[in-house]
Amino acid sequence: MGMKDRLEQMKQRAQDAGKLVADVTVETAREKRDAATGFARSKVDAATGYAVDKRDAAQQYAVDKRDAAQTLASDAKSAFKEGDLEELLGRLPLPTSPVAEEWQWSLAKLITSGNKPPTGTGMLLGLLDNFGTIDIGPEEVGFDGATAKWHKVKAIRTRSLDGIIQKLSTDSFTETVENLLPPVPGRGWVSEKATSAVFTLWAMVADLAIRDPEAGRRQVVCEIEYKGWIRTKEAETGFFTGPVMTLLPGLDQVFRAEADRRGILVEEGEQTAIETGEARVAWLREKHAAIVAKREAAQKELEY
Repeated sequence: MGMKDRLEQMKQRAQDAGKLVADVTVETAREKRDAATGFARSKVDAATGYAVDKRDAAQQYAVDKRDAAQTLASDAKSAFKEGDLEELLGRLPLPTSPVAEEWQWSLAKLITSGNKPPTGTGMLLGLLDNFGTIDIGPEEVGFDGATAKWHKVKAIRTRSLDGIIQKLSTDSFTETVENLLPPVPGRGWVSEKATSAVFTLWAMVADLAIRDPEAGRRQVVCEIEYKGWIRTKEAETGFFTGPVMTLLPGLDQVFRAEADRRGILVEEGEQTAIETGEARVAWLREKHAAIVAKREAAQKELEY
């Protein structure tokens, strides 16, 4: 190989090496560019995702606040008011006379009417039947979980409206509920609903007595005396059943008619010593104020 050929070969190698370096440089630049582009895109995606997450979180927070507000509004709206309970009692289907089938109404049914109770409160609602149930049927009759066969009933007694009010103004219903319901989930809901309903019924009874001067002399069925295994027992109205019997004169008439049909004596209760007039009105207003004060104190205690 001559000198000229060697020079041409060396020149070609140099050109090839230069091209290789240029290709590597271009590739490196391209990789850097792609890496930079990818990094920028990742930052944009991350920023976009963060913005979306913030937006979704804000929207969810707004929904949660709205739902919470609606729940609170619903609870406030469902709080028992005298007008609401008066309407409910007016729509309550009473048993026929003669009584043809078992009929029962209870405090648990009252506080769940129009309200879906929280999950797991069934046991707690059942416990309310111990002092909040009226039963009457062709076979049995009773109050607050104590029932008797009709053929074992010896007597039925009544009590005046004033006598019922006197008892209500001195009863400690709130403490009874607190002691009755165990500390399990749902206790607060049941306690609040029961207390609100019962104190509202009490206020309605006092209002009725104040509005109607003759109401104080009215007698309602409040006690059933019946034969037990060993001794005579009594089923007596209480916190819930006494006011309901007073506010539902039609139900009282069914009890009386059924007792009369079966030849059971209905004994009238004693009248109160308070004379009709200013003295009685003042007494009723005092009892009404005591009942309202009990209701407000109970509500504050539940809120706390």
